[in-house]
Amino acid sequence: MAKLKRKVIVTTVRYEETEELTEEQIKKWNSEDDGLLEEVMDEVEFELVHDKVMEDSEWPELIEE
Repeated sequence: MAKLKRKVIVTTVRYEETEELTEEQIKKWNSEDDGLLEEVMDEVEFELVHDKVMEDSEWPELIEE
């Protein structure tokens, strides 16, 4: 008896956004200063906008028992 076996990799990619940034947050973000970027990241919350599932599989191999 024989059967086929394959490896399937499934990945979920999430797209998240924040609420609209304030003028001050935009200025901090545009400064590219690591400390200010961290401040903005600490002030905001990301929410799921949508996600996408991607799948990749290998060609099946024959397994003989």
